[in-house]
Amino acid sequence: MSTRRKFFMVFCFILIDAFLIIGFLYIRDATKINILKKEVSNLAKLNIMTDDYNTKIKTSGKYAIVEKSIKEYLSSYAIGVQEVSRIVTDEELKGILSYENYQNDGPNFEKSLTYLSDSKTNFNNKIDVLLDSLNEKNMKKYINSKTDDKYYRSLYVRLITSDEITASLYPTRDILMKAKVNVNNIYDTSTDVLNFLKAYQGSWYLENGEIKFKSEDLYNHYIELISKVKTE
Repeated sequence: MSTRRKFFMVFCFILIDAFLIIGFLYIRDATKINILKKEVSNLAKLNIMTDDYNTKIKTSGKYAIVEKSIKEYLSSYAIGVQEVSRIVTDEELKGILSYENYQNDGPNFEKSLTYLSDSKTNFNNKIDVLLDSLNEKNMKKYINSKTDDKYYRSLYVRLITSDEITASLYPTRDILMKAKVNVNNIYDTSTDVLNFLKAYQGSWYLENGEIKFKSEDLYNHYIELISKVKTE
């Protein structure tokens, strides 16, 4: 076999190997992207109020970095929403203006007033963090600390801002904003009620499961304050 023919055959083998490698890499990446897209689609179907988004990583390599970043971001948001839900439904908050609490913590309501102040601060901090998390700029830049590869950053941004994900997250923005207004009203009005009772502690008493006032004007003012908790 001539040298020229040998060279040609070696060149052909190299070319074929190159095509096989390129084909393998293309198929491998396409497979990982499909898996990643499927995972994101599955995440979009989860319930933000009850589910855990930090599920098992299905891809590998830098695709796993993208997948993990998306799941971390969504998991952090879901945990925050669930924590806020627990604050809103806290039994102590529900019973803050109950006969039993008047009996146990009155007439100075030191424990209750401290609870309302601390809980309000905690609630508002968590709400603000959640609303900030829904800012598209913050969603996009989360990947930056995980990788400096522009391709994978771009892939992350495309997936985290996909229609499926935004459709599952953005409706909670209005819910959070309304909750912030309504729950702060409960905190503020409950605080006003307890401060009122504390200031006029000698003018009311508890009897037969009811709070009673020695003055009709004080009773009317108390009812007015209580009604704000229920109606505003």
